[in-house]
Amino acid sequence: MSQRALHFLEIPTRSAKPRGRGLTLARDYGIGYSEAEDWMESVGAFIDYIKLRHIFTLTAPLDPNHLLMRKVKLYAVNQIDVNPGGIVFEIAHVQSKVDRTFETLRRMGFTAVECSENIVPLSRDDKVGAVRRAKAHGLKVLFEVGEKYPEGPIDVDMAVADIAALLEVDCDLVIIERSLIEHSLGARGENKEARRLVELAKRVPPERIVWEAEAVPHQAWLIRTFGPDVNLGPNLEPNYIAKLEATRLSMSREGGYTWLSEKVKR
Repeated sequence: MSQRALHFLEIPTRSAKPRGRGLTLARDYGIGYSEAEDWMESVGAFIDYIKLRHIFTLTAPLDPNHLLMRKVKLYAVNQIDVNPGGIVFEIAHVQSKVDRTFETLRRMGFTAVECSENIVPLSRDDKVGAVRRAKAHGLKVLFEVGEKYPEGPIDVDMAVADIAALLEVDCDLVIIERSLIEHSLGARGENKEARRLVELAKRVPPERIVWEAEAVPHQAWLIRTFGPDVNLGPNLEPNYIAKLEATRLSMSREGGYTWLSEKVKR
């Protein structure tokens, strides 16, 4: 990257890609190629994973000139891993076609898969088996943990057991379901059950957890609590990536401008 024009002004920084933590996982909801190019030129350096809407993956031909495969290649050039969303895996699982699906996704250029149980229930053995099969096909694995419609906050012991089993077979990242975060934090992190998320982060490697926090107050709480290198995603809106990066660096209202405030105190 070229030297900043304002290089003489000190600003907060964080790690560049390829990152091992502080991952930003964004969502491509179906944008065209020109818009994808603009997106990469603008904020591609801040994004580590992109999830494509599953309907486009399920209906795309195996054609390198097709929009989907062209975008997957574009994102790969920008050092971004691309996955097709968990529903693709669930459809393959219920039809006993997981291996063929993983093989075809690799041929389409995907470098990662998200495995989930939004609709299709999975035993712990099913989850471990899915990770092993994906890894055998050379794919990175993101596995979502937690119910989509829970009746209460996260059960830490159960989550830790699930995460430990997945990490033992080299699952790359574990996504904590958004609904569990919402139940635990409340609207703005004021809920006393927020302590459960802190406890979870102490009991599993934090760099392997992705918090599915889509509400800005929840993202701000996670950054304040766990630091700027917390992993966030996987459904972040394209137009929000720049502001999230500023928040990570405490250079936004949500980030509290703490870096600048510390400079003032000195």
